[in-house]
Amino acid sequence: MNTAYRHVTRELLLVLGVVFAILIFVGVGFRLTGYLQEAASGRFDADVLWTLIGLRLPEFVQIVLPFALFLAIVVTYGRIHADQEFVVLLAGGAGPLHMVSWTFSVAVPCALLVGVLSLGVTPKSTSSVVELIADQAISSEIAAIVPGQFRIFSGGRRTIYAERIDRDTRTLSGLFYAENRDDVTITVTAEEAQIRVGSQPGERLLVLLRGTRYEGIPGSNDYRVIGFEELALRLELEEALPIDLALESKPTNDLDTTKIEDAQEFQWRLALPIMTLVTGLLAYGISRTRPRSGRFGQIVPGILTFVVYYVLLVVARQGMAQGSFLMALGLWPVHAVVGSFAIAWTLKQSRPA
Repeated sequence: MNTAYRHVTRELLLVLGVVFAILIFVGVGFRLTGYLQEAASGRFDADVLWTLIGLRLPEFVQIVLPFALFLAIVVTYGRIHADQEFVVLLAGGAGPLHMVSWTFSVAVPCALLVGVLSLGVTPKSTSSVVELIADQAISSEIAAIVPGQFRIFSGGRRTIYAERIDRDTRTLSGLFYAENRDDVTITVTAEEAQIRVGSQPGERLLVLLRGTRYEGIPGSNDYRVIGFEELALRLELEEALPIDLALESKPTNDLDTTKIEDAQEFQWRLALPIMTLVTGLLAYGISRTRPRSGRFGQIVPGILTFVVYYVLLVVARQGMAQGSFLMALGLWPVHAVVGSFAIAWTLKQSRPA
């Protein structure tokens, strides 16, 4: 029995390694192409490309590993069925429950790894991505400011003028700052300004020192004038920081599940390790090949089944926003339905094809 276990798990791990490496290579290559295009457009420096890729790697792994495990199980047991090894294993006393336990000896560590990534590592690395992109966005803006010249940003909504700039410390002296907010124009003059990190992920503040703030509607006499020693203005970086990154970078313990967005994010992070276990059993149940269909006969049906499961999770996640009842249910009904199919198909493995 131990020999059969080592034989099956060795082949399963080998196929898993090959499939995982191929999928990661494709995913990283696709993401790298996108980052190269953004670097060419000046969004960030080319020397941070590999840092960005490294920080996004946990996110790739937590999505790719369940799919790679699913394909590895389908391919491994598909070959076992096609080569009639399944009959030999049954005759040797290795029943379906033994094979399920062998499969889960690989699936459980994979699920634990995915859980560690989705619940802990990925949010932390995504937070680092947010900070890095924010730094790059600010660096691009500072690089575009020329001492003694007016510079326009955010499609004409913001104008900045500085007499002197220290790019190393991100300090501007003799600053003039103007911003249009709807019909109101805010104008600020300050002796000095510094760019600092805010309390929220990716938040950057322009802290102005010793100056005057003017706020009002151009052409009217109703203006408010305020003198200050220190004034913090939040720099708008929505174009550089997609809103989903701000949510994905939240630590799991900080997610407020009474809010729809946070509940959706928490359910999704929890769903990934559960999906890994469910698809492990599902792959075993669906791996049984038809006569003369070959060892890869169940690849296409298997992929379609995995895609349906994944799409159902995505749809259920979006549906959580439709009401408190659906938000309370979360993604559990999808896991339950797919898990039931996985158990039913696994029971059919109790006799040789």
